[in-house]
Amino acid sequence: MRIKTILFDMDGVLLDTSEAIWKTHALTAQKLGLKPATKKQIYQAIGMSWDELISKLYPEANVEKFKKVATEIMKTTYKSVKLIGNATQTLRELKKRGFRLALVSGSHKKYAVEQLKRAGFDLSLLDIMVNGEDTIKHKPDPDPILFALKKLNAKPEETIYIGDSLLDYRAAKSAGVHFIGTLSGVCSLNDFLESGVLYVIDSIGELLKHFDKGELMFERRSVAAFIEYNGKLLLLKRSDKVATDKGEWSTVHGRVEDGESPEKRALKEIAEETGLKVKLVKKGKVMKVKNHTLGISWNFYPFLFKAVSHDVKLNWEHTDFVWVELKDIVRYNKYFRNYMNFLKEAMGDK
Repeated sequence: MRIKTILFDMDGVLLDTSEAIWKTHALTAQKLGLKPATKKQIYQAIGMSWDELISKLYPEANVEKFKKVATEIMKTTYKSVKLIGNATQTLRELKKRGFRLALVSGSHKKYAVEQLKRAGFDLSLLDIMVNGEDTIKHKPDPDPILFALKKLNAKPEETIYIGDSLLDYRAAKSAGVHFIGTLSGVCSLNDFLESGVLYVIDSIGELLKHFDKGELMFERRSVAAFIEYNGKLLLLKRSDKVATDKGEWSTVHGRVEDGESPEKRALKEIAEETGLKVKLVKKGKVMKVKNHTLGISWNFYPFLFKAVSHDVKLNWEHTDFVWVELKDIVRYNKYFRNYMNFLKEAMGDK
């Protein structure tokens, strides 16, 4: 996947402002005698323009008065705000590699410039800034991203937006650009994965290792857990809610997290996706597969398990299942050819 342009949200991506935003709005609401919003409600609204955020969370508030009080409170709550993930160094290196870089934020330009400068960010690294006053509609509407693409004369398929919220993801998806979710802001890993986000990083400090001469490539470890019962293998049809291979027949898959054993992940995924109790029969050698279209280099860990019953209970990841003989699985999906030797050996070892 060739990338030429990288767009960044600000709060939670370049600046560690999540806690400061929460405290600012909580203290402002308290001072004005308004019904308080929860931290979760505030975090879910980050990314909107400030006017929209205030109107949504505090519908009885006078927006301009709220902003005036909040601006004073910010002088205290924002004192400890810092850059995330070596932001200046990271963007400087991306710039050297030839990427066009831009800020796309719902914040007003005055606020954005003031906070970035205060934290020591080098604004000259940005080709453009798109802020709340530049478009009528705001995230999750795609207009701010589309506005940036137009100003940069950039193609959506060659552009990535880096954000920390599902509002960012929805905006990127609607604009037709790629998206990387960062865990340095308001979203958890499960929030992103359950919403179909393909690429997730801890912070933008990780970006450099995922680019090679302009090509985006994430390395992933995943289990491929086959389940056998009475000589037949279980195949699952993936729902349209998953991130990859929607509607395809598959086996049990799951992303192996850092510090986690593939076997432990396989057993966890089997329990969640099928509800079956199983016993390990055999584990195979790691298979490496690069998908340049998706920008993912897969390391698959194959397993064969034997089920003690055939009472399958599907979760949201799949819509259907079928038990088939080994010789027939390729009819359901050609990629099963990659596992045929392993499965023939494993099923012969029972």
